[in-house]
Amino acid sequence: MPIINTYKVFTVTAVFYLLCSYPTGARQTELNEADFPATMKEIGLTVGDTEGHIDARYWPETEEDGKRLAAMFQLVEEFWLNRGTDAAAGIAADAVTASNNLTTVARANDYNGSRNALAAIRKTCGACHQDFREETEDGYRIKSGS
Repeated sequence: MPIINTYKVFTVTAVFYLLCSYPTGARQTELNEADFPATMKEIGLTVGDTEGHIDARYWPETEEDGKRLAAMFQLVEEFWLNRGTDAAAGIAADAVTASNNLTTVARANDYNGSRNALAAIRKTCGACHQDFREETEDGYRIKSGS
């Protein structure tokens, strides 16, 4: 009898653990101004990683980079929409599209397509930074009025 009870306790505990710890795919729902610089840095690091993954033809990693970038750019788009800065939100939406394209071409092991998608992502970054970012002594910040 004790072996059966031990087995039942173990099984119930294992099922409970699995149900409570299984990732739900949830993402951060809102980006605030305090978290914005860290998100920008993470995007920059991911873009750098992506270039290395493309050059090494690490397609599963490149595909995952595209998914991560799309999710981060969606947060950025929502951030700008919440601020009423539609032009910046439009640029972020273009970055989401380019990131989703990267995911698609990486899944197809398309080197040139991946390089082109990464160039499109970088183009959106440059456009947004040109119009909505300014340099300070401490780094960068959102331009006032943006």
